[in-house]
Amino acid sequence: SMMKKYVSFQSNSKGAARAGLFFFFTRDGAYMIKTIKKDEAKTFSRILPKYYEFMKRNAKRSLLTRFCGMYSVKITDSTDDGTEKDSSKEKEHVFIVMNSVFPAEASKFVSERFDLKGSTVGRQCSVKEREEKGPNAVLKDLDLAREVSAAASEQSILDEPTYGINIGSRTKKSLLAQLRRDVALLEECQVMDYSLLVGVVRSKDDPQNILIDQQRQNDILLPFGLLNLREDSLVERIISSPVGKKVHWVVDRALWWVLPNSMPYYGAGVCGVDGGVLSIIPGRRSGHRAVYYMGIIDFLQPWTWKKVMENEIKGLVGYNTR
Repeated sequence: SMMKKYVSFQSNSKGAARAGLFFFFTRDGAYMIKTIKKDEAKTFSRILPKYYEFMKRNAKRSLLTRFCGMYSVKITDSTDDGTEKDSSKEKEHVFIVMNSVFPAEASKFVSERFDLKGSTVGRQCSVKEREEKGPNAVLKDLDLAREVSAAASEQSILDEPTYGINIGSRTKKSLLAQLRRDVALLEECQVMDYSLLVGVVRSKDDPQNILIDQQRQNDILLPFGLLNLREDSLVERIISSPVGKKVHWVVDRALWWVLPNSMPYYGAGVCGVDGGVLSIIPGRRSGHRAVYYMGIIDFLQPWTWKKVMENEIKGLVGYNTR
């Protein structure tokens, strides 16, 4: 049947769940089909010209969701004998098609998921969700902030950080610069409630521990552990030279990009739609090498007077709404 081409999920958002919104992934995991509210559909039409011009200039680096289209379907309930009921009562469903931030079958190897808004109001994962969903639980701003605070207090400032989202200073600078450009567009379009969705794939093995074990077996293992050579091999003797070691290291690191140890099979870590060069970033997580999948999602909520008043009230009662 047609539905076998899709995998259905209920929305993570409590508000979206109450409104009966849902989304599907195509079987290859490349695209998401998501129902949206009418005010979001109006927002999409309104911001589309600016979004289009922005993506023409920034598509190679932008983390914004890649929209492929917006569609409307009207559904009329049928009676028991198959005839349609009054067409005046038909219900319209509006949905958008976009790229998926995570690769296909991500649940097999994504070990952590973060939904980050830069806010603290209600921004933590419940104990119940952690227990029920395990690695599929969606962690939030306060969860990450508390982890960083606790780990930073125990680690020397002279040591390289092993906590938080660790992608290196140069990549961090590039990522923040692009996030500022993306958010500037969203501010110009007067939308809110968007998130930076982050998926973490951690290597199952610590390269340093593997190195020690392999050396005990008279093996040579380079930093990323993908090219292992016996000590008595001819290739090993050639590569033992200073130049050979550098070439070997470069090749080993290149293989890490296409054959990461933590993926269940070749090609599993490749997204079906190119999300830009910053959408997949190698780094480290809790002392292990890792891959980070990133994308800005859910930016069709308009900034209305109702939302302004809600934000102000939260500020007056002491919540940090920044």
